[in-house]
Amino acid sequence: MKYCQTCGAPNDAGVAYCQQCGGLSFGPAAPTKIARPTGVTIIGILQIIGSLIILAIGAFAATFLGPLGLIAIVFAVLPLIFAIGVFTGHNWARILMLIGAVLDILSIVGIVWGVIVLWYFTRPRVVAYFKQPK
Repeated sequence: MKYCQTCGAPNDAGVAYCQQCGGLSFGPAAPTKIARPTGVTIIGILQIIGSLIILAIGAFAATFLGPLGLIAIVFAVLPLIFAIGVFTGHNWARILMLIGAVLDILSIVGIVWGVIVLWYFTRPRVVAYFKQPK
């Protein structure tokens, strides 16, 4: 049996492409570890930058507005935790990023970011990266 060298899926059907990710490279054994996709790194960095900006705004607002600033701090720390989980390749972080993307779409403010994250984190290669054994 041959395995896709992109996502590790078995090629049972004997077709020339992977039915999971569309990859064209097959080998006798599944790859030992799938490297983190570049898009995951980019989205993680942008998520961290956005969280740090909201955290700074929340800290500034907390000095003048009190509880309202503390709410902003909470909304900054949670995506920061998700981004760290994304960098380490945990599937729970991918699922929480998908939930956050749906909330971004519903809020209208982050519709573009939400659509990008929702589309990218459901790609077969990205899902395979997060579901591989750690």
